[in-house]
Amino acid sequence: MNIERFAETETTLAGADRLWRAEMRRAFGPDAVLLHGFGAERQGAPGTRLRTAFEARRSAIAAWRHARRPAA
Repeated sequence: MNIERFAETETTLAGADRLWRAEMRRAFGPDAVLLHGFGAERQGAPGTRLRTAFEARRSAIAAWRHARRPAA
């Protein structure tokens, strides 16, 4: 595992998660993640800030998972 790359992806993921959570709160209120974090609502409608934040978070999760893989 490349520790530097892992740290970068972890930082990116943390930021993307914060933005997504903020958009969830803006769209659905203070308990949005608890109430809608696993439902279809978490994605937001196409073209919305919530969808953009969701897609950025999804991409960051994928990069973080990839960086965690052991070096071959």
